[in-house]
Amino acid sequence: MAYGLQHLKARDLITIGVFNALIIVVYIVMQTILQPMPGMGLFNGGVSAFIMAPLYLILVSRVQKRGVFFITAALYSLLVMSVGMYSAVPPVLLAGVLADLIAGVQSFRNLSAVITGYIVFKTLEAVGNYSVVVINPERFAATMEPSLRARWLEGAAMFNAWMGAFVLVFTVTGALAGGVLASRILRKHFIKAGLVSAEPEKVELAVPPI
Repeated sequence: MAYGLQHLKARDLITIGVFNALIIVVYIVMQTILQPMPGMGLFNGGVSAFIMAPLYLILVSRVQKRGVFFITAALYSLLVMSVGMYSAVPPVLLAGVLADLIAGVQSFRNLSAVITGYIVFKTLEAVGNYSVVVINPERFAATMEPSLRARWLEGAAMFNAWMGAFVLVFTVTGALAGGVLASRILRKHFIKAGLVSAEPEKVELAVPPI
């Protein structure tokens, strides 16, 4: 399947920009709350995937064009590069391309495809985020305050394959749960309120009703 950005209007770009600003604010607040908690670094990917799901699904439902995930990935890449997380950029950009292709099945109107694309996006985003722990952690730690550097490097030294597998499984689980919950919120509230113009196709998911 050939990949290419669909024609995005000024309104689409503004929508993507506004939602990405909200995503960054929510992410910063979440990190401020979770980061001081011992061991919470392993849960960040899954918690983020769960909490962010409504914002992503509403964004996709409003734009419904290929490029919505890639532009989001590009903006996030600029953010991580600003703090020295250069190794995160390739997985994040790949996440944007794959998520657009997967979620774009049936013009972003197949709910199962949109949720699958979101899962792929957040999982590869987590791979990028945690890559700095494996690839040259000293370089990333050099950007930190001296008071945090030693503690972060100590935690990075303890990171192993089992922890990495846990991060990926927990991120996939969080993204799936968040996507299912967000899809129900979307149908129940935002479509009725007219904030989303059209509802994605309904699919049966083996999840108990909320």
